[in-house]
Parts: sequence; C-alpha cells; structure tokens
Amino acid sequence: MVIARLLGCALAAATLASCSDPDSIIETRYGAYEGDAYPDRRPEITIPDGGMGVVTDSLSDTISLIALATGERFGVRPVGRDPVTIDGPRRVAVDAAGGALYIALSYPSLDEATGPHAVHGGSAVAGYVQKLALDDLRMLGQVRVEANPGDIAISEDGGRVVVSHFDLRRALENPEDLEAARSSIAVVDPGAVLPRGSAEPTLIPVCKAAHGIALSRPDGARAYVACYGDDALAIVDLTDPDAEVKLVPVGPPLSAGDHASSYGPYAVVMSPDQKTIAVSNTESREVRFFDVASGMFDESRTILTIGAPYVGAWTADGSVLYVPTQVPDTIARIGMTPDDSDAFSRNISGECLRPHLASLDEEHGLFIVCEGDRTVTPGKVLRLDPETLETRSEAEVGLYPDAFARVAAGAR
Repeated sequence: MVIARLLGCALAAATLASCSDPDSIIETRYGAYEGDAYPDRRPEITIPDGGMGVVTDSLSDTISLIALATGERFGVRPVGRDPVTIDGPRRVAVDAAGGALYIALSYPSLDEATGPHAVHGGSAVAGYVQKLALDDLRMLGQVRVEANPGDIAISEDGGRVVVSHFDLRRALENPEDLEAARSSIAVVDPGAVLPRGSAEPTLIPVCKAAHGIALSRPDGARAYVACYGDDALAIVDLTDPDAEVKLVPVGPPLSAGDHASSYGPYAVVMSPDQKTIAVSNTESREVRFFDVASGMFDESRTILTIGAPYVGAWTADGSVLYVPTQVPDTIARIGMTPDDSDAFSRNISGECLRPHLASLDEEHGLFIVCEGDRTVTPGKVLRLDPETLETRSEAEVGLYPDAFARVAAGAR
C-alpha cells in the first residue's frame, strides 16, 4: 500500500513554495494488513470454582456474572442489538452442553404507563431471542419473536427453546375479541438460530398475557404456561402446533368481571419428579399446586403468602419450595412433605427491594434477585442460607435485574 502526502502544497500559502517541488512529496509504504477486519476483542469468561450465575440487567443492557461460591459479581458484559437504545435483556436460559445461552430481549414501552408491569408487557416493538457463546458472550445468532417476550426456557436435551409473550397491550386492546387478545409462545429450533437468515419460530396462540414456562423433561414435548390474563394454566403439546391448547383454571372464579384477572398466575416451577407444578398467583397472593397426573389443581395444598409471590425454586429432592414475595418483600421457605410441612418467612425489605426470583444451589446457597426501584437504583443479588434464610453475602448488579441462571464450573 502506498500513501503520498503533498506537504509542500500545504505550506505554499505561507512560503510561496512551488507545489511541483519533488522534495515536498513524502511517500510512505505499508505492508498488506494480515489480521481480521473486525477482530473479536471480547475477553474470555473464566467460570470460577463452584460455578457462576448469569443475571440479566434489563434496563442496563448488561449481563452480570456472579460467583456462586462467594456471591460476588466478578464481571459485567454488554448485550443487546443496539448500543444506543434499551434492548431490555429480560430472561435467560443456559445450554451448557451446547456452549450457549439464550436471552430474550423485551423492549420497554415508550408510553408513560404505570403499575407493577408498566415496563414489561406494554410494548409494541417486536422482541428478539439472541444466542450467545458461553465462553465470551459473543453473538452466535438471533431470531425475531413477537412483542413483550415474557419467559424463556430450553428443554433439558437442548432441542427446543420456548418463549412466552407477556403481551398485556394486546389483551387490553382487544377486550371483546378473545382470539385477538391471546398471546403466543414461540418455539425456536436452537440449531436454526443464525447471525443472518434464522428460521422463523413456530408461533402457537395460547392465552392472554402468557408468562412463566415449565417444560416436561427431557425433550420439552409439553409446556405448562402461566396465563396471567385468563387465570389459568395452559398445557401445550409442542410436538403438534395444531393441537388444542388446554386451559385449566387455577381456581374458582373470584370476580364478576368477564376479563378481570383475579388470581394473576405469573410464574410456574416444576418439581424435580415432574409430578407437581407450583403456580405463583400475584393478584390473589397465593401459591397453588397443579397435579400433573390428574390434570387438576390440588386445592388442599394451596399456600397463602403475605405478599405477591413470584418465581420460586424447589430443592433437588422436592421437599422444600422457596418463594420470594413483594409488598412486603420477603422470602418464604415452605416444607412440602409430611415430615417437613412447616412454612416460615423472613422479611428482607431492608436488604432487598422487590425480590423477584429465587434460585437454589444446593452447595453454595439460595440466590435471590432483587429488582430495586426499576429506574435509577441498581438491583442486587442476595445469597442466603437455605435453612435459616439469613444473608451470607450480597452483590450489586445493574438496573432492573430480572433473571438468574446457574452455570457449572468447567462448562463451555
């Protein structure tokens, strides 16, 4: 490569020197560039001993990395599609065997909406699912889904990624048209998520304002979906997109209104033995239990909570369920066996504003994601003792953290 600069001409005005003077021409020769045109300079993520937690900071457009053994934040990485606007990374699912994680981008509403779901659920902008490499979070691919992605789950065998759409806008804009009010779940083929030209997801209309998802194991052939706007649990056959979706009411009607949400089912977590699904109902402030074998809710097991319950976590043997609640901000430990049927809670409002999600690591503790004020104050992740619920450590993360996914040490 040859670059010539005519310095003499630049000086001519001041010195009246001739631009034709060959001594005024400086010629520099460079060798051909042999590197990558757009090199990847992302630092590699070293997963600490004990594993790490991946936290989505939905209003910071970042992912925070938490060391499970200590509860400390050891890294933060930018994510999203646009470096200027808020992309809203909301939920996350990890495919450790495939060396990838999937994040749902749920763009916040531009309206001046208020209420507990003002940021999530009111957007008219289509969302995205991004596939990121587990070793450095570089983007491996993306696919567009519908507006207001709610939850995201990946089947145990890594063969399906499923996304719900917590589309409150659609429900509110179509009060008299139940079909138009229904949101869908998107079924994504992980192998078809590419940087360009990703295969379109399969969209299955399910219910009004679908949110929490639990997948049957190992292949995710069946999805259990919390239907906030229908006060129901949806059972969806993912092997047949045309199959009828079954809606099971979470309880008897509590309101005379045709379209009011009396229970507000928001989150679902499946027990380790796949026999029971705990459904957190934020409006009625209770956790109800769906028996998979009978296809019915077991009314005798309903647990009333003092605050609105959100995303809970089971112990590995299914003997205990942990449930975070908001207003008041607490964490509850609920015994689920005849030998351990006690339930107690701890008020954590002084440490954790708006606890949203619990995730249990049997070795290192119970992790609680605290949303913060959802505007300017960063959120937190608390690490609690699973038995006493006392705080072991805490870490500040980004604005409006929403999800927590664990990754074992050595995963790539």
